[in-house]
Amino acid sequence: MVRLAGLFREARDRRKARRQERRQRDRRDGACPEGMAPLRIATWNIHSSVGTDARFDPARIAEVIRALDVDVIALQEVGWHHRGEIGLDQFAFLAEATGMSAYAGPTKHNLRAHYGNCVLSRLPVIAFRPFDISAGAHREPRGAVEVVVETGGHPVRVIAAHLGLDPWERAQQVDQILSVVDEKPGLPTVFMGDLNEWTRNSPRLRRLAEAFEDVGSPRSFPARLPTLRLDRIYVRHARLTAFEIVRTKATRHASDHLPVRAVIGVGDAAYPSSERSR
Repeated sequence: MVRLAGLFREARDRRKARRQERRQRDRRDGACPEGMAPLRIATWNIHSSVGTDARFDPARIAEVIRALDVDVIALQEVGWHHRGEIGLDQFAFLAEATGMSAYAGPTKHNLRAHYGNCVLSRLPVIAFRPFDISAGAHREPRGAVEVVVETGGHPVRVIAAHLGLDPWERAQQVDQILSVVDEKPGLPTVFMGDLNEWTRNSPRLRRLAEAFEDVGSPRSFPARLPTLRLDRIYVRHARLTAFEIVRTKATRHASDHLPVRAVIGVGDAAYPSSERSR
């Protein structure tokens, strides 16, 4: 009987430790170190502005974005794609409704509406480049958007993407994105988006972990009962001080994904002096 009670305690302690680990991976609360410039960022798959209630409501998406109160947000599934309102330019609508500048990277073009990725920024943008990461003619077109913003006198590169559904496709896309990162290896960089990866130790995530110093990967999908870590924020030569999913009544209904919001610190203290000259 004593042995049985001990086994129950061990099982309870293991469950408690697993819950604690999941909570730690779902949220981080930290302050930006003194002397570093804070950058508030987010990533969100907006599902063509069609919510879990099947309602097309881009104004609701804009309202959530305004409430997030971030400097830069990466959006995926912007525009018409068998959902939403044909002919509405969601890129332009969201820019106007949020008061931010839109940097669009459509992956599907149609006279009735475009569809793809977008970065919204209220910071000055030094450079902007969309690039193709499609994995062949027989796969859905995929793309990424690269912008360089300036915050506190520091340039920060933001790369936003929506990766494919097949593992081999995502492996190729991760390699493409890392080749872009390596073009300017010393530049503080954020890579974020819907990675369509949910297995913790997948080869693609291990590859990203080798290239980036930290990651925020809370459970963000599906919005009503988030269990999968599809939406991630990676940082390099910066400090990921805080991250969280934003789970409110509005976000639970606005899209099938929840937004992931983070704060990073940028400045010389963010990375070793040996890296600054690279």
